[in-house]
Amino acid sequence: MHPRTRAKYGAISKLVLKLIAAGSITTLTGLSYDPAKTYRTMGGLADYGEDQIRRCLIYLRLQGYVKYSAKDMKAPLIITKKGLKRLNAQTMKEKIIGSVQKRWDHLWRMVVFDIPEKKKNNRDQFREKLRELGFFPFQKSMYITPFACEKIIWDIARQYHITQYVLVSVTPNLGWRELYAIRWFSNDIKM
Repeated sequence: MHPRTRAKYGAISKLVLKLIAAGSITTLTGLSYDPAKTYRTMGGLADYGEDQIRRCLIYLRLQGYVKYSAKDMKAPLIITKKGLKRLNAQTMKEKIIGSVQKRWDHLWRMVVFDIPEKKKNNRDQFREKLRELGFFPFQKSMYITPFACEKIIWDIARQYHITQYVLVSVTPNLGWRELYAIRWFSNDIKM
């Protein structure tokens, strides 16, 4: 899938998850004769076609982000724990990207960690959180981003009780792999 198409469907699913969590989208069949038209009028979905919204709802259900009542298809949609986790990750990523200046300051934020084996679960969760937030995996225990995210990284490290094993550094140069990182973030940063 093309990165722009992926970003567009990511935006639709983010909006739909937010609306389901807020209770604005309650059923697929109970709101109107054509529920997709109702959905498009709510919460910024007016820019998307009916088929896109239906496919998004089907995708979210198949991926386990939302579910229907097992007994009644007309019952409200329910956001699952997996859906809440994805919504929280998207919200945190928006905070990181939203807290940055309009133009990239050409500085890279590098998160380096060396978490001992006895805290393997925390290490894996921390690594997964960095991936969810869209960090570029520079090495197995080194991730980078062009966004000022130091406070959020420290909050996450504090949450997993690994602050003494995490280092956040700011650097102007990534060497020959900088080109790959710029391509990775090409949709998010403005040169």
